[in-house]
Amino acid sequence: MSGTWREKRQPASFRGVPFFVESDSTPVGRRTQLHEYPQRDKPLVEDMGAKTRVVKMTAFVVGEDCLFQRDNLLHALNQPGAGELVHPWFGRMTVTPGEACDVSHERREGGLVRFELEFIEAGEKGYPVGVPNPASQLEDDSESLLESAIARYKAAMAVVNKARLAVVALQNGIAGIQMAIQRELGQVLGLVSSVEALADMLINAPGNFAAMIRAQFASVGGSNRSSGYRWGPSGGSAGATGVEADPEFSRTVARLADTEPGFSSFVSASRDITNQIELAQGLNGELQDSATAVNADGGLATAAVVQAARELMRDALIVQAVRVAASMPVVSAPAALPGVPGLAQQVAAPIDRPQVPVAADVIALREAISDALWSASLVATHEHFQLLEAVRKRVRDHLTAVAGAGVRLVEVERKESLPAVVLAYQLFADASRAGEIVTRNKVKHPGFLPAGVLQVAQE
Repeated sequence: MSGTWREKRQPASFRGVPFFVESDSTPVGRRTQLHEYPQRDKPLVEDMGAKTRVVKMTAFVVGEDCLFQRDNLLHALNQPGAGELVHPWFGRMTVTPGEACDVSHERREGGLVRFELEFIEAGEKGYPVGVPNPASQLEDDSESLLESAIARYKAAMAVVNKARLAVVALQNGIAGIQMAIQRELGQVLGLVSSVEALADMLINAPGNFAAMIRAQFASVGGSNRSSGYRWGPSGGSAGATGVEADPEFSRTVARLADTEPGFSSFVSASRDITNQIELAQGLNGELQDSATAVNADGGLATAAVVQAARELMRDALIVQAVRVAASMPVVSAPAALPGVPGLAQQVAAPIDRPQVPVAADVIALREAISDALWSASLVATHEHFQLLEAVRKRVRDHLTAVAGAGVRLVEVERKESLPAVVLAYQLFADASRAGEIVTRNKVKHPGFLPAGVLQVAQE
């Protein structure tokens, strides 16, 4: 059963700035052109389309901070372009403020400011033009890179002579892979809980290792995940069938928990990317430094298995970092507040500000991912090199756009210690941003910021 009119009524606001509405009116009906002809009793009414919705409101703001509320609403009304109006009765609408907006004060109504508002419903642009989506293109390229990495692994494992594998040398060579699995693929530890279990998988079921890696990634354009392998013999050479995943194992890893959650915050995304790139660079260093040692201890076959597994794990970690980077949105920096609310008001109703990244942090992530991709491309085949370079270009373009919308850091100097909440209120007129200062400067206690130079966001 539908709710009452009181339950359906919504608090009015424009561009997120609330206000109260006494009355409103909106013209309805159709635009018509009347044609009257001589010697005819009935006219011809030509329908010219729906009327333009012009919303007129008699509104007000009230309270001890009415002037602050007034300035916020005036600031929202003076912004160029269309904005979102929450109408008490019609709900959300995209409108543009009209010329008939008016504000008035009266001495007898202290603490109350009246508005006469006019909003014109925004129309659609006539000729939409397609705009490339760098994040979506980056996901597509990362999918191609992952498939190429798996194909390289399968091709390398298909020609390995398993009878010549040295188990101890293999276990020593894949210790770094096991550490990466423990840190980034913790949900598969039940399948490969030790270096010995991982070595057994690479020797007896190398296709399962590739299926396990593939199952960590959602398919592009959706959340469905699969091992990415045919469950019958492949159409390639006879030797390639030995690296196909076991059907039951494929179904098991496909049912694992999703490891690609949506974007939650720039801080957590930066932390994930940093961890994944560090592990990838560590595996890349092992590929360059220890190939000779593995070959000497376990022979060519053991060295080939270690190299193939390391390359696949390294590329998978890079793809993970790229997918996290692709999820980072390009957001607009928040506009400066036209007025400063009192501290008591902030306690009662904290300021809601959009989450914006620090440009320097995003640029550092861009360079870290770019370096990892370049290091991997130095030892890649021609086809794999092209895919690595495509991803490197896309990730630079996307993260450059993310950084361009971010805030810059500035240094402030304080000669004495003070609480973070005080400094946040002094700098931003927003006491709730104290945690941002504490995290940025790695302060041990938020009540005692150290004297000296601190880094804060510039607004």
